[in-house]
Amino acid sequence: MPKIHNLVLKVLILFSVFACDVHAATKNTVGVVLLHGKWGNPAQHINTLAASLKEKGYIVLTPLMPWSKLRGYDIDYPAALGIVENNIQELQKKGAKFIVLAGHSMGANAAIAYAAYGHEKINAVIAIAPGHTPDLHKYHMNVESSLNKANEMIKAGQGGESESFIDLNGGRYVSINMTAAAYCSYNDPGGMASMPISASKVTQRIPLFWIVAGTEDVLYNAGKEYVFEKWPSNPLNTYLILNTTHLSAPDNAKDEIPKWIDTLTLSF
Repeated sequence: MPKIHNLVLKVLILFSVFACDVHAATKNTVGVVLLHGKWGNPAQHINTLAASLKEKGYIVLTPLMPWSKLRGYDIDYPAALGIVENNIQELQKKGAKFIVLAGHSMGANAAIAYAAYGHEKINAVIAIAPGHTPDLHKYHMNVESSLNKANEMIKAGQGGESESFIDLNGGRYVSINMTAAAYCSYNDPGGMASMPISASKVTQRIPLFWIVAGTEDVLYNAGKEYVFEKWPSNPLNTYLILNTTHLSAPDNAKDEIPKWIDTLTLSF
């Protein structure tokens, strides 16, 4: 009997090691493009989450996006989605087979838009405290004068010329020089930056993890009907409300996000 017991124990240990190896190998084929928020950069607000995902074995890329203060909207929204596409292709070159597109605030807006308009296949979208809402009345009223100016410039054939326009972020205003065409691409209420429109254009049943920072967050009152319920139905779609702030949401979601990704990859 002791010999049989020892044999069973060895088999269980070997199976456990094998299962861990398989799980680790699966994680090494998961790639994550993680997009920072408006006026931010990869070293702000998403850096702890990115480091945590890397430690867990995921391949993670955090590109500097045009809505960073360091770039000042130097390219339009379609070109910004081109950056996302390039990073997805880079993950594929690194061996990623399962691509997760995640973003915080404005980065979440871009992740939603890419799911609608992008070309490279993605397997999941994570929207962390989504922001930038040109389709909502309050936002639109605050930028309407700048948007009208930009549209007039485009009509006059001056869409490629730079001018000072109002940029709104969480109730804060700044004037930023950018081309009229770029400004319209980010602030047109019926354009690519409208998350409800983007969600309604997604044709693949890509799982969505929609994370609201808390009751004070910008889209808490908008509820599930704003984007989540417009997204293609999928049993793995998840709506989570955290008890945190907008800027701290990526840090506070760093345990929930890998759990959700692992759930997806079990059947991959």
